[in-house]
Amino acid sequence: MQTQIILSVIDPYILLAIGVALIAFEAVIVSFVLVWFGVGFVLTALISYIYIFGDGIWQIATASLISLILLLLLRKKVLESFLKSKKDISDDFLNEKGIGEIKNSKVFYKATYWDIDSKIDEKEFVEGEKVVVLKTHKNHATIEKR
Repeated sequence: MQTQIILSVIDPYILLAIGVALIAFEAVIVSFVLVWFGVGFVLTALISYIYIFGDGIWQIATASLISLILLLLLRKKVLESFLKSKKDISDDFLNEKGIGEIKNSKVFYKATYWDIDSKIDEKEFVEGEKVVVLKTHKNHATIEKR
């Protein structure tokens, strides 16, 4: 004879408490996963007020299904909105326009020697001449006369 394990119906207040506890625990863990399971349990508690479940297994399955759907659909979008900076900060100080000096057929700019860009004729510039550095990229500096 086979016995069937049936979990008794879980009170909606208990489901609500589990959901709130998971959401609160998310503040400590900061994985942004538990919050979705907390929301799933809260929604299942609200559904339990309207619809009478015949078994506690169905309540847990409903909470899990709602949680997984929310996790898969919303986690990435919500994470991006939380992590997105309000200001676009560009901290590329080497790629800013500035004044450099020709030394040893190279451009001395921001305490670094840069090769002169191959598109520019090096013979136009003399040793010790101050130049305007327009941009730097991969050990090359794009320059022009001052």
